[in-house]
Amino acid sequence: MTQQVRRALGRFPVLAGVILLAGVNGALASSAATDPTTSPTPPLQGAAPARQALANTCVFPDPAGERPVSMDVQATLPKVVPTGKPLQIKDFSLTFTIGEGALTGLTEVAGAVTLELMATQEDKKTPVPVALEIPSTKVPDAGELKLVATGKVPDIVVSLPGELRLTTGAPSLTLTGVPADPPLKPVTCKQAPDQDSELGRVTLLKLNVVKPQPGKSGQKPGSGARAANEEPEPIAVIPLQPFETQGTSTVAKLGALVRLTPAFIFNAFYYLYPEPPHRTTGSTMMPASEVKILGFGFVPINGTMELLPTDYKTGNTVIDVETMLHGDTTTTAVLRLELFGKLKNVTINGVTLDVGDHCMTSEPIVLNLRGPNWDPFNGGVLRTDPNDPEPAFRGFTLPAFSGCGVKEDLDSLLSGMGSGPGNQACVGVNQVGLPWDDVRKCPNAEPPVARR
Repeated sequence: MTQQVRRALGRFPVLAGVILLAGVNGALASSAATDPTTSPTPPLQGAAPARQALANTCVFPDPAGERPVSMDVQATLPKVVPTGKPLQIKDFSLTFTIGEGALTGLTEVAGAVTLELMATQEDKKTPVPVALEIPSTKVPDAGELKLVATGKVPDIVVSLPGELRLTTGAPSLTLTGVPADPPLKPVTCKQAPDQDSELGRVTLLKLNVVKPQPGKSGQKPGSGARAANEEPEPIAVIPLQPFETQGTSTVAKLGALVRLTPAFIFNAFYYLYPEPPHRTTGSTMMPASEVKILGFGFVPINGTMELLPTDYKTGNTVIDVETMLHGDTTTTAVLRLELFGKLKNVTINGVTLDVGDHCMTSEPIVLNLRGPNWDPFNGGVLRTDPNDPEPAFRGFTLPAFSGCGVKEDLDSLLSGMGSGPGNQACVGVNQVGLPWDDVRKCPNAEPPVARR
């Protein structure tokens, strides 16, 4: 997507709701992997843990009879899977909590569990039978018994794009006990009414036909970075929810910390390619941030710093954001921004310093930010790191100021106090509506309570 097109999207937020995917005819089916030598196709990008607690009523051998049994379900679900490729549910386990007295006379139990996951897409439902094993477990003399069942969920293959909803059915337990006489009858269960049995949802995307891309001379396709003039066709383009940002910046010369005013990233899209790097794009407008520092170590200086795109002279205030995503399992995000800094509303020790309307950095501030463990759907932290092995990511240089001062030239004063290398930046990105977990939060981004 060209910069002009991204900027046009930035002007029309309603376009964020347009889904750039075409429908195909197909049916829903489930299949277990039959060829152990064939590696299953991994999900395109990202997975998330899923957990639910379900209440059941189970019938145990006499004299116990019907007993309540809680069942904790855990799994790892892919977020996005191409149509026609296996949807893999990993790390699937059930933990049963059985009250005292349900299995009287036994010192040890083992066995198996069967249940159905229901895969639902629109009006199509397909049951997915799941068989799990319970290892030998001691029965306590008193108190609750916990049984853990684990196993593989058959792969689910879906040929219709859209959203797939997975729900968990009632279990059935086949147990063997010590002592083994008399043999135990199967323990059948039914779910308690009026509870949500949804385990999670997965997005299914149509795989477009990818055109072959020319490579560099002597380079095998896919063996390195894309050529600079390549514009490969993505497998899919996914609209993302808006994001909110918070962050910090340091001014090394002054030993100062600047908290950036929160902002939003809108019209965000996720581009999936046949191989990394993938990328996300979006648009943002960064409100001016308050700068509170001590000049020369003791003089209070206040002001605001506004960050503007490189073409700000045209009247544009929308900043285009393009993040490259490297890796399929552990994703590292890399972002490069070039922004002019505009300084205004400056006071020194409470006295206005008239810097004028054109007090700008003389050249763009270049920010190279990196974010490990990045989640393209939820966000993460992008930052510089003074210990990064690559010099470009160790910090940024605050350029000299130019055009400052109405009655006198203040360029040298302001540049002398703050301009120079070794500054650090951090930006936390979080999907709107999600809690600000630590994995998406910059340290010290929020001011102390007394200063809010």
